[in-house]
Amino acid sequence: MSEYETVADAPAPQRKDASMSLLVDVMTRTVDPGYAEAARRRAERGGQQEPGARGRSVLAVVALVVVGLLLATAWLQTRGTRPAGVTAREQLAAEIERQDAAAGRLQRSNAALLQQIQAERNRQLQVNAQSGLADEVSNLALVTGAAAVKGPGITVTLDDADAAKGGSADGDPRTTEQSDDGRVLDQDLQLVVNGLWDAGAEAIAINGQRLTALSAIRSAGEAILVDYRPLSPPYLISAIGSPDTLQTRFSDGPGGRDVQYLKDNFGVRAAITSQSNLVLPASAGLDTRRAKALDAARSKGASSSSPRSTTSDQSRSSAPDRTQETP
Repeated sequence: MSEYETVADAPAPQRKDASMSLLVDVMTRTVDPGYAEAARRRAERGGQQEPGARGRSVLAVVALVVVGLLLATAWLQTRGTRPAGVTAREQLAAEIERQDAAAGRLQRSNAALLQQIQAERNRQLQVNAQSGLADEVSNLALVTGAAAVKGPGITVTLDDADAAKGGSADGDPRTTEQSDDGRVLDQDLQLVVNGLWDAGAEAIAINGQRLTALSAIRSAGEAILVDYRPLSPPYLISAIGSPDTLQTRFSDGPGGRDVQYLKDNFGVRAAITSQSNLVLPASAGLDTRRAKALDAARSKGASSSSPRSTTSDQSRSSAPDRTQETP
């Protein structure tokens, strides 16, 4: 091998900026090769666009216009459902009131239909001349809460203490700085109702909600539910029975002692009054689950017993006890 061939085959010396070739390309070739190639082809065609490019541009513009119209329509519909100056919270509160009013109308309609059913049932019993069966069915309906009842009795009114009437600044009960000790709780209503049953009450209703053997008094947040119907204070507990005997036995029994304890330690406002004529509606949530034929001559002794609320010892033991700290 000659000296010249050796020199010709020797590797070329490496550039000092070989490790910075990317930065060099960026500085020396500021236009992407693809853009440069497109510009070259456009120049060869005399400045005309590629075939189909105009169609793609028109489609892109139409798509953007359609998307814009959809977004504008959705925004207008959202704004249109809310009157001017009304916040989302106010709109939700108005919807709750509207649905509650609708539920009240349905409940009143249900009560009217129940009365029609009872009247037709009594008529059929009289037509069939069932000896004693009509009276027995009527008595059982009164005891179980399936029919309205009226008569003398007493009313027990419970209301939150004055210190518990306020709320938080934002309306959220979770951010209130005041204690809930002055509020009437579901367990308080349970104690009063159980005390009235023990005192001999024949029928009980809370704010017009008739209690039966299947009734439940529960709480959901700050609301008290009776048979899943929310109630608001003051709570009027109506009980039918002999006014003098019922009031005396209730005041001397555990129910009266519980009411006095709430008044003395938590400021809960309570009042017990006698009533000469109370009218308690039928229960709207009482359903017949099963039935069987009974002998007409069967003893009516079962009809004289009073139902007991399901809010008894189990519910009382599971409810948190109120405590009052003494200095």
